[in-house]
Amino acid sequence: MNRVSEGADRAQMSMASTFPTPDHMPCPSCGASVAIADDFGAHVCDDERRLEYRLTELRVEIERFTDDLASWLDTPHGRFALWLAEHER
Repeated sequence: MNRVSEGADRAQMSMASTFPTPDHMPCPSCGASVAIADDFGAHVCDDERRLEYRLTELRVEIERFTDDLASWLDTPHGRFALWLAEHER
């Protein structure tokens, strides 16, 4: 068993040296490229960029919303909600 773990360790070290260490990483809040040498605490997200980044993350869900709403409106609860909304005007 020891041989296997030694081989795995060597392979992992070899792989780590094959790939370069990045100089920049994306900000998890806005996606902006931030230098690793800089402190992430020094980075301030731009509100517009944060919104665009979040909308990009939610793109699939936003596109699916219309279909999901139409499907829900075909259920008994959805038909009742639609009826109630029309009668409460």
